[in-house]
Amino acid sequence: MKTTFRCVLALVAVALCNAQAPSMGSNAIILAGAGYHVPSPSLDVAPGQVIVLHVHGITASIESNLTPVPSSSGFPRVLNGISIDLIQGKDATVTSLELRAAYQTHCIDPCSPATGITLQIPFELEADFAVKGDPFPWLRINENGKSVGGVLLRPVSDNVHVINTCDDTQVFISAAVSVPQNVCAHAVMVGGALNSLYNLAHAGDQLAVWLYGMGAKTQQTPDCCSSPDQLSKPVQGFALNFDFRPNAPAFPVVPGFGLTSTPLFAAYVGAGTYQVNFALPPFPAGLPACDGVRIKSNLTVTITGPNSSDAAQICVAP
Repeated sequence: MKTTFRCVLALVAVALCNAQAPSMGSNAIILAGAGYHVPSPSLDVAPGQVIVLHVHGITASIESNLTPVPSSSGFPRVLNGISIDLIQGKDATVTSLELRAAYQTHCIDPCSPATGITLQIPFELEADFAVKGDPFPWLRINENGKSVGGVLLRPVSDNVHVINTCDDTQVFISAAVSVPQNVCAHAVMVGGALNSLYNLAHAGDQLAVWLYGMGAKTQQTPDCCSSPDQLSKPVQGFALNFDFRPNAPAFPVVPGFGLTSTPLFAAYVGAGTYQVNFALPPFPAGLPACDGVRIKSNLTVTITGPNSSDAAQICVAP
């Protein structure tokens, strides 16, 4: 069986102070949100994960979305005076991070605008910091070279997120041209276009889904990448669950519930993105069709790892 892959997303309109995490009392930064969930005191992240921080406290004004094009050396490490460092380990190792995008909400004084910053967590994130007795790693946020605060991190093995066209990352999915602009579609490829009411999947089809947060990966082969087999692979195993209930939410793989399977192919395809290919099982009799209003999906495919799960809600032809 031949496995195909796509080199994926175009990115568009996306001195050490001390050895300890920043004192929250002197922190000018307030975490307004991060990525896909309501924030907690520390932010769950996996090695290599793409996230978007939403913070209050940035004084710089961003009039329009900053979405730099990467050079041969990668993305810039400073946008409009803003830079972010990963601080980790007892020796407080500092890693300057590439920034993918930045934007700012606009409001009338005296409100504080929220600034969104898209970045990728390095694969060198130490997931075993607690075992080693190290302090929590953290992101130090700087303006014009001066630290203005930080965000604590809690490294996890995986923090799976199925990419969709409404993610607030300023990352543009080129295949999104196949669905209406006001529709939030998961990044599930059926042939050469995203799955939608206008591009239904059929039983037995092989589909591809794009994700963030599958964690650590193997090394690429030296002459990568003339074939999919040379791509880096997630070091952990992931399982699939197929749920044919209309508009079903994500549901982790549990024996006896839904139809379970494993990916045909899983690999890191660059820019923080992973691709998982899978085959659709036979559909149950009487499966209702998607209508885009009452039934927005008639198959939910959940991808489950050791620490997390997320799902793609798709439409199939009964």
